[in-house]
Amino acid sequence: MIAADQLLRFRSWFLLLLIVTLLKLHGAHLQAQEPTGSTSGITKRIPWTTSKIKGTPDPALPYETERAFSNLKFNQPLAIATAPGQKRFFVAERKGKIFSFPFEDQSVSQADLFFDLKERVRDLNEIYGITFHPQFEKQPFVYICYVLKPGLPAGTRVSRFKVLDTNPPRCDPDSEEILIEWLSGGHNGGCLRFGPDGYLYISTGDGGPASPPDIHNAGQDVSNLLSCVLRIDVDHPGKELPYSIPSDNPFVNQPGARPEIWAFGFRNPWKMCFHPENGDLWVGDVGWELWELVFRVEKGGNYGWSIREGRQPVKPELKPGPTPILPPTVEHSHREARSITGGYFYQSPRLKALKDTYIYGDYSTGKLWGLRYADKRINWHQELANSTLKVTAFALDDAGEVYIVDIEGGAFHRLVPIKESDHNPEFPTLLSQTGLFESTETHQVAPGVIPYSINAPAWADHATAERFVALPADSSIDVVKKSIWNFPKDSVLMKTISLETERGNSESSRRLETQLLHFNGARWLGYSYRWNEDQTDAKLVSREGDNLKLEVSSEVNPKEQVSYDWHIPSRAECAVCHTPFQNHLSVLSFEAAQLNRNQKYGAVIDNQLRALVQAKVLPESVWNEAKASKTPTLVNPYNTSAALNSRARSYLHANCRHCHRSNGGGGSTIELGASFDRTEMKAVGVKPTQGTFGIADARVISPGDPFRSVLLYRMSKLGKGRMPYSGSSLVDVKATQLIGEWIERLPSSSDDSSFTVLRLRNHQRNLLADAVQIEDQDFVGQKLQEILGTTSGALLLLDALERMPMSDQMKDQIVQLGAKDKSPLISDLFERFLPEDQRVKRLGLKIDPVVLLSVPGDAREGKKLFFEMSGLQCRNCHRVHQYGKELGPDLTQIGKKLSQAELLENIIQPSKKIDEKYYTHVVETRSGKVYTGLLVKKDETGITLKDSKNELQQIPQNEIESVVVQKKSIMPEQLFRDLTAEQAAHLLAYLESLK
Repeated sequence: MIAADQLLRFRSWFLLLLIVTLLKLHGAHLQAQEPTGSTSGITKRIPWTTSKIKGTPDPALPYETERAFSNLKFNQPLAIATAPGQKRFFVAERKGKIFSFPFEDQSVSQADLFFDLKERVRDLNEIYGITFHPQFEKQPFVYICYVLKPGLPAGTRVSRFKVLDTNPPRCDPDSEEILIEWLSGGHNGGCLRFGPDGYLYISTGDGGPASPPDIHNAGQDVSNLLSCVLRIDVDHPGKELPYSIPSDNPFVNQPGARPEIWAFGFRNPWKMCFHPENGDLWVGDVGWELWELVFRVEKGGNYGWSIREGRQPVKPELKPGPTPILPPTVEHSHREARSITGGYFYQSPRLKALKDTYIYGDYSTGKLWGLRYADKRINWHQELANSTLKVTAFALDDAGEVYIVDIEGGAFHRLVPIKESDHNPEFPTLLSQTGLFESTETHQVAPGVIPYSINAPAWADHATAERFVALPADSSIDVVKKSIWNFPKDSVLMKTISLETERGNSESSRRLETQLLHFNGARWLGYSYRWNEDQTDAKLVSREGDNLKLEVSSEVNPKEQVSYDWHIPSRAECAVCHTPFQNHLSVLSFEAAQLNRNQKYGAVIDNQLRALVQAKVLPESVWNEAKASKTPTLVNPYNTSAALNSRARSYLHANCRHCHRSNGGGGSTIELGASFDRTEMKAVGVKPTQGTFGIADARVISPGDPFRSVLLYRMSKLGKGRMPYSGSSLVDVKATQLIGEWIERLPSSSDDSSFTVLRLRNHQRNLLADAVQIEDQDFVGQKLQEILGTTSGALLLLDALERMPMSDQMKDQIVQLGAKDKSPLISDLFERFLPEDQRVKRLGLKIDPVVLLSVPGDAREGKKLFFEMSGLQCRNCHRVHQYGKELGPDLTQIGKKLSQAELLENIIQPSKKIDEKYYTHVVETRSGKVYTGLLVKKDETGITLKDSKNELQQIPQNEIESVVVQKKSIMPEQLFRDLTAEQAAHLLAYLESLK
């Protein structure tokens, strides 16, 4: 007989054991796990002292920056101006003080206080702009744009002050005259410039925060002053205003429009200038998620925000403004720029090669570019320097010298021919030369290079990774805030990627590449080394990246070997994920949520965070946060014993959040980091902004209905629009099952699904149930075809293949019907089930022009393709002699004008060289219908387009919801993607024969 107290102790012990076991299964025990054994996992960190990674392997840019006026430093300078006849720079600091100094004296050691605006305007938040009257000697006025607190209807204002006749000059603080005001917010614009016509031009932002985009929908609304460049006459007051409106302003007679507007559709126009000779207005506009923009601004121009951000749709449902959307003059991807700053035209004789060059830069990356423009096009465009400056403004002196202003250092800089370069001709071209390995052949890292592992690895087409961190001797990572870790200069993170060519056979594993992230003290730079066939060493890949051709197990039949391309990313692709916007965001997996787990160190098992703290890689505060359960912990998404929600959120965190987060570069405003709750994700129950893929009443994540969720559709398909976008090309089947189940279990409300959608879904489920039970194959085929009639139905069938009991014959029938469906929205979901020999060997997205041009072609076969091939439809857009239609250019003599290589370039990149008359117009009606084509006519009655079928589409004005102009050919971007190499060669041979 067991005594009661013994039974109680036994039960308590059993419950404790059960709890510990469950915690181990779910990974939660890791936050308080002490090492097994007498010591920590890493008892002593051996210094790493053999790094050879210095500088960059790439050739240097032509210029670098040097300090100007080296004895002067300002506190967050935001705007710089000159006053005619004064030979001085006037520097407006962000918080209210304005100083001046003579710009002809490089040794000047002190700036003079011109004005302390904060003393006069106690509620002042920031100064944004400053300029002086062009007739300053006769009219000694300074114009200042400053901002009060955000959210005030009149919180951004432009005021005029009188300048006193003193030496050095001073501003009269009591002379303020408020000229114009508008709503204050995160984006205020605030740049002031007098044009060659004597009028004052003022830039304004959309008055909103960085995200969500354009909260006031101001970009296309000309009834207010937001998102514009304004033009006013400050010399002639109006009857009710302290300024008048120039009679030739474009919207003077537009009902409901503010007559001050000169151009509109900007997000946050940050600095503008006029060309010193022809008077063209140039504006740098800070982009949102994908593009940074530079505009040569025209009278009445519409620059797209927030219908578009460059070429990227943002709010296509918005009603456009009164004029057509114009394309940007220059657009920079967020791979190289994150916050553009407009500049000036260089006129100084000091750097003759830059004469008449528009110089501008980027606040976040420090990159500086130059361009020259003539005959309505850019004739020259080049990156000039890659600085570490936070470029918030440029300054221009009387000689035409352009200075770069750094807000962080508070100093002026200028371009000089490069003397010392980051380019290192001795940069290690072999992995064995980097100092990271004791032996590359055995993959034995050097002393001081520490291995680490993570909780939730990203999907990489069945590949696995070994990870390492190396810090310089006597250094450690500094934690500024809980989620911001600052690494010491010359830190390296390393990842070696391997793949089993025979799935499940570890002996078939081979190393493909080793990726390095090197912190040069200012930013993280990515490099890849490709392993040789002998697996003894790896060679540095060029900046353009590389591709490996492998023979691996087929996903359909693991016993079959199929050809597979492994893509090694370019340097620019590295920066897509490892964004330079903020350095702590560049390091993706080396974070507490990933590192908080057990790691084996020889005979000792220790919590990895604790071991890294013991080794002085991380400070003790990181481990203390973890022990106090203040650090969220990710789990392995494929660990079925962990909680469903934790698994799903960990998967999205590891695979998606590097793009889908603020400033991550993703085109949608969702947040997929694991720390965000359901509302903060901005994805659950939210309509997609980047396309619905034919899904009725689509949502990014539709709680309770995975088949209405664009996120699941993108994960489940192959081809265009597939996610995850980076690092993989195969569907992660286990992950689609995980995310589908997670979405299905998300609590839904009555607003989450329409009655029509629910009725259709129930009907499709009933059809599927009937099809599974009935033996009549013709009847089953009809039922399946009906389900495949919608994208959601196809997702339902895809789910049934994986989860519903059915015969092999039934599965084969579903796959064959789905894979052969005429709509790629459907067939893309089922292509992965087909054996490799049943798939068409298409060219795909990565077309090697040299290889393709070496394939012999038959012009007679090409002619058949041109006129007869279904899906290619060249004849529907182009005329050859008297045959075909005249939507695009006549190709009758195209072989005289272009070589075969030039023809191929135009087909692969149809929008690279495009006549303005062939710009694509996209019109969306209030009923949701979308028309795409070339503009034939636009007037007050509506718009007429010629579509891809060469048919005229007339859309009445009262039905038009939005109009988007794309600097893009109506010819498909990837016309050759679905052709074989032989078909493409035939078509090129025919086009070349047209002489």
